[in-house]
Amino acid sequence: MARKMKVRHLRGRDDMATKKKTFKTIRAGTKVTWHYRSAIGHGTVTGVSKMGSNADNTMYSVRETDHHPGEPAIVHHSGRALSRA
Repeated sequence: MARKMKVRHLRGRDDMATKKKTFKTIRAGTKVTWHYRSAIGHGTVTGVSKMGSNADNTMYSVRETDHHPGEPAIVHHSGRALSRA
């Protein structure tokens, strides 16, 4: 006895995996800067760590060029915090 499975779709909910991206992300290899407290960080975008609904709230992985020992070499920042160098 095989039963058919019903698939329920929730109204008003978008699935980010199937939704077409309508904005451009920062390309990997782009040199960027950002402000953190009273310092300015410098680095290169390595990719997207979490896709958002627009370019400002998308999270990017950035390899720091001037990190200190004990700090992570790759940090995550939103597109809003990054400026092209």
